[in-house]
Order: sequence, then structure tokens, then C-alpha cells
Amino acid sequence: MFNLTVDYVAERTDHASFDRGQKIDPERVDITERSESRVAATVTAPHEYHVILDLHGTDVVAECTCTIQHEWCRHAVATALKLVNQQGEIFSEKTREREAHNAVTHDPLDEFIANISHDELVEVVRDLRVAQPRIDLALELAAALHGGGEEAVAQRLTQRVTRLSRKNPGWSARLTAEVAQEWFELLDVCAVGIDRGWGAQLVVPLEDATQGIGEMLLRTDDAYGVLADAYRTAILLHLAAYRQAPPTPPEVVEWISSLVFEESGFGEPDLEDYGEWLDVEAIDELEHRVEKQDGGGRYDDSLEYLREGIARLRGDDTALEQMLTGDELLEFYEQRNREDDARLLLTEAATERVSKKRLGLGGTGVSMEALTSRLDRYWGPGTLLKYRHAFAKSHPGRGFRELLATDGVTPEITHDVIGSAPSWLRANLQLMHAIHFDDFDLGYQVAKEHPRKDELDPELISEMGTVIGVNVDRAKGTELMFRLVEHFAEAGDLPSYKRMESELRDIRKFVTDDAAALERYEELVRDLRERYSNRAAVREIIDRV
Repeated sequence: MFNLTVDYVAERTDHASFDRGQKIDPERVDITERSESRVAATVTAPHEYHVILDLHGTDVVAECTCTIQHEWCRHAVATALKLVNQQGEIFSEKTREREAHNAVTHDPLDEFIANISHDELVEVVRDLRVAQPRIDLALELAAALHGGGEEAVAQRLTQRVTRLSRKNPGWSARLTAEVAQEWFELLDVCAVGIDRGWGAQLVVPLEDATQGIGEMLLRTDDAYGVLADAYRTAILLHLAAYRQAPPTPPEVVEWISSLVFEESGFGEPDLEDYGEWLDVEAIDELEHRVEKQDGGGRYDDSLEYLREGIARLRGDDTALEQMLTGDELLEFYEQRNREDDARLLLTEAATERVSKKRLGLGGTGVSMEALTSRLDRYWGPGTLLKYRHAFAKSHPGRGFRELLATDGVTPEITHDVIGSAPSWLRANLQLMHAIHFDDFDLGYQVAKEHPRKDELDPELISEMGTVIGVNVDRAKGTELMFRLVEHFAEAGDLPSYKRMESELRDIRKFVTDDAAALERYEELVRDLRERYSNRAAVREIIDRV
């Protein structure tokens, strides 16, 4: 089952629409209707658009009254993001199950399958095997189950694993991704088998699959990360099979050893996941094997991760503290109520991030997210604002947006950061300041009078134009919004032309009910046509709009 999430939305739209949808203020999104499987909203950005999100089967269908051709426009994105951020789960699991069931049981195709004759069904299946060769896996397993039960299915899966393990996509990311998809199809079958209670029969096929994927990872280019995802999925299914058919402690030791010491796996198994099947003797044996590897001069992350797992299972806090760094060490201190140690680590992390020009994890290894989420808790309200102020002064390009988003920020604080920023960055920071604090005069002045236009971010100028157009003067706002159109026209590639057309349509709607703005828009369009009179694509876009 799926649910409406940020990732779900991002996968169904282009980067531009997703980015622009994120920038729409949630206050401009008004949810007007809400039912089990339908959401309606009105989005003002800047014109009024009406959005509907409908749950259909296993997908969400988005509709909007704007002129954008693709389904998930920025207004649909903004509506979905508001729902996700405010309410978490949008459609209940019961509703999603019902819709998914209806999608395959209450449609003409289902009626056709239910009433088809035997000979017709055979012909359809044969056609499917020709058109979709991978359907053979499901048919093979159905035949095995019919002939020999779950043991025969496990045997057939093992044969499939062996065949897949021998594939060699080489250093081609595309071929690696294709093979990874085959692994996922096989693992999906294993997941269904576990749901049916076949864990005992599937332990061996899953172990073979985990090792096969791991060895493949060592000799391929997994640039898309899908093969690594398949590896982690195999580990999780193997644990699920263990829970149905509990192993002995020595069996777990041999399995962990095969992944770590024999390098037949890839990555670090989490020893705590296997803790329920490990006794003291098994943990001692694993530690002995780790020490033996040390004696051979071998050192890698897998061994360190295994040492950490052993320390956790033993409850050896002294050893664990020496192994941990960064966020893990911070969480270790907090779990053990060592607040003074946590505060000291956070102080050091805050100091190094403000002072260092390089923005890696730093010496402490504490991430920015872990640091900023704790400052007010440890030192009281307002500490996060003070830190972000200091950080933005050291790294204005990185920290200014976060500063603006912090509760309590004032124009005086942001002016202080802008004044200390490099000259080439200052104008864009002024635009962000003007947008956030509705400083229309400053924003218009910077956008129109800045001597080095190439230093200005056209997206920021367009956003400033929208704010001015909605709140002050639609014609003046139109001038600034047109800067983004000009930027895409100058770029001259196909994606830019698509964005150009989308922006033109949005501006055209924006000026419809304002005579002065419409006149200014038409002047700008005429000027654009003249400047690009030798570029057919620009002329065609203008004519369409």
C-alpha cells in the first residue's frame, strides 16, 4: 500500500513544479472539501486556482484549473505538501485498501478474466509471456506450488537466485539498475511467501539472494542505488523468515560471519536485529572472530560496525562510548541521561560550524540537523536564533534562508548578516529579506537598479514580482516576473523553453483582470519577440500563449 507523501509527490512531477510548489505559502492554500478519498482546495498564487486530489485505485489523480499541461502542477504540489505537513497520513489505510481492491475487482478487465474460456485464457497467458518475459517467474512459481507445495517454490526460487547471481552488468549503471529490478521482482515473491508463513522454506533462498546481491555490488556501478536497496530488502526479508523459523545461535554466527568476514555480503548487518537469537557463547564467538581478523591486519567499516554491535549487546558502555562519534555519540549521552556531556559536545559542534569555512561534518561529526534541533532545548528559547544569526554571518550563502525561517528573526538581524556578506551575494540576500518582510520598495529597487544583473537570481526576482504584484502594483510586479521568462529565453534549450512557456501562461493569467498590468505584459512580449525574431521556438511559444 502507498500513501500521499513528499516523496510520492516529488516522483510524479518535474523539478521545477515541485520546487515552485514548495515555495507557495501554505496560508495561500485553502482546503475547501475533505472526504475519505477526495480533497479539494483553492490556491492563490497569485491568481485563484482550484485543485482536486482524488484517490483512484493505487494512485492519486491531481487536477487543477491552471493551464499547465502535466498533472502535478505547482498548485497541486502545494496542496499535497500542506496536507502532508499538517496531517501526516492523508488517506486512511482502510480507504486505500478498499480503493486498491476496487481497482482490480470492479472494472471491465476483471469481468473479462472472470468469464473467459479456458482456451482463451491459455492464449492470453501465452501472449503475455511473449510480451512480458518476466511474467514467467510468477508462472514458474505457480506451477511449482501446484506440483510440490512451498518446498518446490523455495527450490525454484533458489534456481532463480543462482541464475541472477551469474549476471554481470559490468560497470553500466543502467544495466545494473535493470538487474536490480529483477532482484526486486524475486524478493517480492519471497515477501508474499513469508506472508503465507513459508519462512522456514525461504531462509536459504534469501541467504543466497543476499550474498548474490552483495557480490554483485562489489563488481558493478550502482550509481542509482537500487541494487543497494535490494540488498537491504533481502536482509529485512531474511530477518522476517528467521522470525517464522528461529535459527540456533551457531547458525546466526555463521550467517553474520559469511557477510562480514568472507566478504560475500555488502554493508554492515545490524547485530541488534539478530540479538534475540544470540546467546553469550555466540557473542563470544563473534568477538573471537573479530579479534582474529584484527590479527591479520585487516581493518574496515564492517568490522568496526560489528564491534559496536557486540558492545551494545553486552551493554559495555565504556567500549561503546569510545567507538561512537557525531549524532550517535550525542544520542548515546542522551539515552543515558548524561546531559552535561551532551551539552559539551553540542557546544563544540556549534563553535566549529560557525568558525570553520568548510561545511563538512567537522571534527565532532554532529550534523546540522541534530545540532539545531536541540539548541533551544538545552539553552532555552532564542538560542537557535542566536546560533543561526552567527552561522549566517559566517556562511551567508548557506545560512540565510534558515535564519529567515527561524522564529523571532527581525529585519535588524538580517540587515546585520547582509552587511557582512560578500558584495556579489548581497543583492540576492536583500531580495530574500524583502520577500520575507514585505519590503516592496527595497525589493523593486534591487531588482531594477542593481548594476550587475548577472549576479541576481531570476527565480528570486520573479518571486519578488509576485509579492509586489499581489500586494502593491500588478504592473510593476509583472515587470519583475518577466525577468524569469527572459532568463529561460536566453538559455535556449528545450527544458528552458518549457519553463518559459509555463511562466508566460502564469503571468498571462496574473494580468488578466488588470488593464495596466495587461498593457505592460503585452509591451514586454513585443520586446521579447523583437529581440528573438531569429529564434523560431521563442516565436512559437509566444504565439501559443
